[in-house]
Amino acid sequence: MPRSARSHARRRRVIGGVPLFGALLTLHALLGGCFSSSPEPPEPTATPTATATPTATPTATPTLMPGERRRWGYNPLGPTGERDPPLPTNPFPAHYNIEQLLVGLDRPTQLAAMPDGRLLVTEQSGAVRVVLNGRLLEQPLISVDVHLPELDKLVELGLTGIAVDPRFEQNGFFYLYYTADNPRRTVVARAHDEGNGRASSLEEILSWEVQFPPECCHIAGGMRFAPDGTLFIGVGDHNIADQAQDPDSMPGSVLRINTDGSIPADNPANGAVYAYGLRNPYDIAIDPTSGRIFAGENGFFGQDAVVEIEPGANYGWPGLDLRVPEDQIEPPLIFYHNLAGIAGMEFYTDSALSELQGRLLYCRFHTSAIHEIEFNDDGSVARETIRGDGCTTDIATGPGGFLYYLNYVEGALYRISDQR
Repeated sequence: MPRSARSHARRRRVIGGVPLFGALLTLHALLGGCFSSSPEPPEPTATPTATATPTATPTATPTLMPGERRRWGYNPLGPTGERDPPLPTNPFPAHYNIEQLLVGLDRPTQLAAMPDGRLLVTEQSGAVRVVLNGRLLEQPLISVDVHLPELDKLVELGLTGIAVDPRFEQNGFFYLYYTADNPRRTVVARAHDEGNGRASSLEEILSWEVQFPPECCHIAGGMRFAPDGTLFIGVGDHNIADQAQDPDSMPGSVLRINTDGSIPADNPANGAVYAYGLRNPYDIAIDPTSGRIFAGENGFFGQDAVVEIEPGANYGWPGLDLRVPEDQIEPPLIFYHNLAGIAGMEFYTDSALSELQGRLLYCRFHTSAIHEIEFNDDGSVARETIRGDGCTTDIATGPGGFLYYLNYVEGALYRISDQR
């Protein structure tokens, strides 16, 4: 598909990267291991300073790794041979308080805020837990039977997505994304909050049968509502890469549906697929003012990226052998050559943390870090910085307009608040 004129007008490529490879890389068989399947990540570079963007030092030309054959036009054997330069750190303001609210979650994957002050946390094993006034309630809101065999507990299956209906106060609906059995399938379901601490009436509104390869799969599962009330869903290729190039196949795409599972009349194709050619777009963020849609794409041997989702666009996966002509591939906003593991994303618009307004934040699983992307007035990327650490699977705006984030390995929930 041709790129949109709007996309051409505002985009410029940004080469980014992270210099720190923390202990989570040794846990790369966990949820993030399915993000980017590099068995031998590149060596870490030096820790950046917080004062200015470091100048990349020319290095020896790296060996061309499988999967780095110009998916987005990058040639790692080009003039400099440089890989990701270090990013500057930009710590949160001193008046921000970062605190661990609670521990004891079972492999938490996503967050969603309720208008009544409850915060919902999905556990990979199928429970939707409730956090109220900083306390984890003992009783789950709902528990879903998920496909999560014993051997697959440390990989990306189970319950991985949640979204609250923007009309929740009128209809009580929230939405879940998970893998199920009998038949084995990936499901988008709608549940109803009964108002007594329990939810019921779990209704599948969209599903597709799939045989997950034994080494597991990339199912993604991030869901976001757009300003027009439609639901966007990030769907991984389920470890069957060729599905991603089929615009009629839901794996390897971003879907757009109505709240009852029906297809919006203005979708770019006849079905639910809104954009395709993606490997593992784990989460989605939407700017409610401009309507821009962002996703974190997790590639192969690196090739991770922050992309902007355009209607009908093809993001080129699998692009190992340039099966898709380069001029037909939508370029990323930011491209990483090193392993990243881009997980939960949030476009922050609240005023409670005023310094973060209009910024795109995301969790980088493999370094347990919070990254921030700032934009120029024309919508292009101004800079990317590392704001903090500890975030692995999701970050979201919650009660009080503060930011909340999850650490999958610790089973912990954190909060960023302003203490002024």
